[in-house]
Order: sequence, then structure tokens, then C-alpha cells
Amino acid sequence: MTQNQEEYIYGNLYDLNADSLDVLILGNSQAVYGFSPVEMYDYAGISAYSLGGSSAALMSNYYWMLETCKTQNPSLVILDVSGLLEPFREHYERKRIDVMRYSMTKVENILAMDGLAEDSLLSYFVPMLKYHSRWSELDETDFGYGVDSDLTYRGQDLEDYCRKGLHYNRMIIDDSDPEANLREMYDYQVEYFDKIYTYCQENDMELLLVKTPKYSWIGSDAAQVQALADSYGLTYIDFNWEAMLNAIGFDIDTDMKDMDHLNVKGAEKLSDWLCDYMRENYELPDRREDEDFDLQINRELYETERTDAYLCSTTDPVEWLTLLKKHTSCDIFLSTCGDVAGLVDDETAALLADLGLKTDLNDLEEGYGFVAWLTNDGVSVEEAAASGYVRIKGTLDNGVAYQVVSRNRENNKQSKQLIDGEDQSVNTQGLNITVYDQEQELVIETVCIDLETGEMTCVTRADS
Repeated sequence: MTQNQEEYIYGNLYDLNADSLDVLILGNSQAVYGFSPVEMYDYAGISAYSLGGSSAALMSNYYWMLETCKTQNPSLVILDVSGLLEPFREHYERKRIDVMRYSMTKVENILAMDGLAEDSLLSYFVPMLKYHSRWSELDETDFGYGVDSDLTYRGQDLEDYCRKGLHYNRMIIDDSDPEANLREMYDYQVEYFDKIYTYCQENDMELLLVKTPKYSWIGSDAAQVQALADSYGLTYIDFNWEAMLNAIGFDIDTDMKDMDHLNVKGAEKLSDWLCDYMRENYELPDRREDEDFDLQINRELYETERTDAYLCSTTDPVEWLTLLKKHTSCDIFLSTCGDVAGLVDDETAALLADLGLKTDLNDLEEGYGFVAWLTNDGVSVEEAAASGYVRIKGTLDNGVAYQVVSRNRENNKQSKQLIDGEDQSVNTQGLNITVYDQEQELVIETVCIDLETGEMTCVTRADS
């Protein structure tokens, strides 16, 4: 269940107050990561929900649009068009159908799978027929939900990944051949595109087509979608054109979760631009002016997870340490590799002190090693040694063992930060830092700040 976003994305939709949604975003995982409904509210007061899922077919988009409109009355539907060129994948569709409440909409969705599904359609009505044999495979993870790490916020998944090393020229489609026709739209996807369009027309809902930045999106993909949009008289905004990437302030080094999905920082940039566009072209209320409106999210947890995500996307030490100060729920492990005395500038020193570090690193003498554990309750454990070797170790409140080591000897300069036996340290010259969340038993990020150059090396969970 820890990987089942659909349980939260689609399930949380049922919790929304009736008639509280103005913009419905449909799509696949591009919608899950590419849009930030909370940012849309904070930036422009727009009430949106991103209803997407892994490899979601347009069939799924259509039936979940019907399901949404039973309790909501959106005036604008935004469709990420990736699904038009992606095949039907039954194991993903089953997740979404399993979450849907029983009604004629669910029945129609299941029956529409005829000819596409390999499993018996009866197993969608009676899931035991599909899952009964799993009894011998069950373990403790099957008996609970990963609520703290798998909550979504009005459909957005705040995964704290940042993919480094992507090539900007691979992202833009300006130079790719629009006549290449390397792949074509699937007929069954186009069929449900037409159903989505027709339903919107019949129910006075505007339909806007969008393509979020995607490494594997090419010129012929965009050309086919543009032709489809033109034939229906629809607006199509493709953020894979360089002009659009520039318009949102896109940065290839900080804004991608992976090759095909934006991270939180990228999604917020796109969402801000889209808010300005929606304000100019559609009549949408500013829900911030309604004192009774409830965004219905855990704002405290959202801000914590958002800070995690921003930590993993910045490579600027000052920005990183400033963000870390906002994160009050984590333990911070520090260890030096090589000499650091005299290299810590005043701004960095002040930020380290704000985090709870009592030692002035500039006061360390040549050859000293230094380690510290800044606890999540404001206590610090700090040790320095003239011998060039120093270590602290123990057990955290959640039962996980830790060990922090600094070696600063002429032929052996090393940093080690072991969490549950696994070394997390970047182990390069400078100040090595690991951020650990006890509640989630999760290393948020580990970095090394080169105090001589001011550069920072980051290792996120996406890189490891």
C-alpha cells in the first residue's frame, strides 16, 4: 500500500466539501506531480484538485470526472494529454476502480474494460477473486496504510526528489521533427478524449489541454495533440517548448523529480503561471475571500513535506541551511572531513548556530575532528578531538542506532554518518550533514558543504 497513491488521490476526493471545487485537473502521473493545487490556492485563491494516477487511461479520467461531478461543480477541466500516447495498463486501472465507490458509474467503468482487461471483469466486482491467493504472501505492511508518507494534498504527491544531471536540450521540443510520427495516439484513448470533451460541453465546463514538461515528449507528440486540439477548437498549452519553459522560470537542475515528472518546485512554478493564465481567461472565484472555505489539508504536515522537497532541490548552502531551520521535526548529524577552521563565513556560522550548534567551527585548531548530533527537541551533542579522530554513537528514540565519525589525520581524512548501520555521509572535504526523520525512519537528504568554495554536494534518496 505504500506505493498506492490512488488510495489517497482518489479516496481523498470523497472527503471534499460539496461544491467546493472550481478546477478539476485530470491526467496520469504527470498530473500528480506537475500541478500544485495548494499553491494555486495560496497564489490566486483557486480551488483545484489534481485527479491523476500512474499511467491513468483517459477512460479512467472520464469515469472519475463523472464521479467527481456527483458532488462538485467545476467550471474548468484541465487535462494533461500524456495519456493519449500511452497504452492501456490494466494493473494501474484496477487500483483506481478498486477505490471507486459502488454506483452505476463504477459498473459502467468496469464494463468498459471489456476487450482491454485480461482479468475477468467479475473480479472487479468481487475483488476476492483476484486477491484471495495472496494469503501466503502477506506481511506487516499489508495491515496498515503509510499515512504519514503517502498523504496527498488535493491530489498532489509531495515526493522530495530532485533529479540531477538532466540535459536541457533533451527537454525542449523546439528542434525535434514534428513529422517524425514515431508513435501515434491510441484509438481507445481518443475515444474517451471525445467523451470528456462532450461531457464538458453538455455541462458548461471549459476544457483546457496542457502538457507538463517531460523528457520523453517529442515534437511529433506535440504536433498530433495540437492537431487534435485544433479539430475540437480547444486551447493547448505545451510546456515542452522552450518559450514556455522560460515563461515559468524552469531550471533543469532544480525542478525535476525524474526525467518525466516535475518536483514540487517545478510544479509550483508551472502552477503560478497557469494561475495567471486562468485569471485572464476564465471566471474563477478567489476562495481566499470566503472565510468559510476550507482547503481541507493538514497544513502543518504539508509545510513540513514541502520543506523536505525544497531541501532536496537547492544546491545553495545558505538557502539549504535556511530551509533546514524551518524543519523542526528532524535530527541533524554533522561531521567534518579535513580542516574547517577559518573557512566558515559569518552567514553560514549564524545559520548553524540557529540550528542549535554551540561550537564555533572557526575556533577548531588544525588537525581537529568534529562531530555533532542536533536533536529534534533542541538538544545538541557535540565532540571535538585534537587526535583527529572523534566519534559519537547511540540509539535514537525510535530504536534506530546512529554513529557519527570524523577522521582528520594526515593520510586519513574521513566523515561517516551511520543511520541504522548504513553510512549516509557524502564523505568529501568540508562539513557533511545528514537530515533524518525519526517518525518516518527516513533520511531526507545528506549533503557536504565545501567551505572553501561555498559549493554543496547533495545526495537525495532519488540519487542513492
